[in-house]
Amino acid sequence: MALGDAEFESHFLQLTERLPARPCGPEQLVRALGYPWERPPGSYLLRGAEAVPLAALGAEERRLARSRLADPAERTPLLAIGSNAAPGALAAKLAPLAAEADRELLALAGRLHDFDVAAAAQPALYGSLPATLLPSPGTAVAATLLWVTPAQLTQIAWTELNYRLGRLAARFELAEGGGSFDQVAVFVSRFGCFAPAAEPLALAAAPASGRRAAEATQAELLDRAAALALGPRAGGWDLVRAIHEDPAATAPRIAATVWRAGLPFEAAGWRPFEG
Repeated sequence: MALGDAEFESHFLQLTERLPARPCGPEQLVRALGYPWERPPGSYLLRGAEAVPLAALGAEERRLARSRLADPAERTPLLAIGSNAAPGALAAKLAPLAAEADRELLALAGRLHDFDVAAAAQPALYGSLPATLLPSPGTAVAATLLWVTPAQLTQIAWTELNYRLGRLAARFELAEGGGSFDQVAVFVSRFGCFAPAAEPLALAAAPASGRRAAEATQAELLDRAAALALGPRAGGWDLVRAIHEDPAATAPRIAATVWRAGLPFEAAGWRPFEG
């Protein structure tokens, strides 16, 4: 995370040279198109692989969960704007942690104000164009606040290879029980949001009010990225397959095209981690 962009690009391309080819079929395409994957409609308690909606708990259970799992002396409020809000993806990331407390967390649904969730200019190793933040005055976008332990934050950071971690001064309003936060930790793409025609594209899968940016589905985003990286006749399926089956040859093409089509993230209240 402390590398400059040029250093990171060199490091990333060296990593992809060593990645093995992986099989790619309908299952991989469905996964890529399904990003950011299934998540509960409201707040939930993650216990290992199980996600329990807070609304299903009694009032005293909810109070105790908040008291125990949202202690700022023990945990950090981390904003999840994409797959990190999906219990299945989050549970898989935390599964290697040995301590039971590190496989449990509180996820609070809400709205982030004056920002939108856009597509990042960086296809992931599973093929999707994942989420990143885009400043957008007047927009309120759905997001989830994860209360993470230090071990959980470190584990999640290992999975956010193309992102920078930092603190953001912005209003996050809880959907249930009232209350708000004015500062959160969040990962944002070091390559910014995908803007193939110099205009950012919001993720259609991220509900928002007052949206200013044009929105696109994952299928539309992959088609646009494929045309840049592989040529005008290529479609999203071609890009997903190339990322899986020939990462060493595909990564430099993505770096030279899709990465260059990104608008860098800039916000007055943003303070990136500097190492």
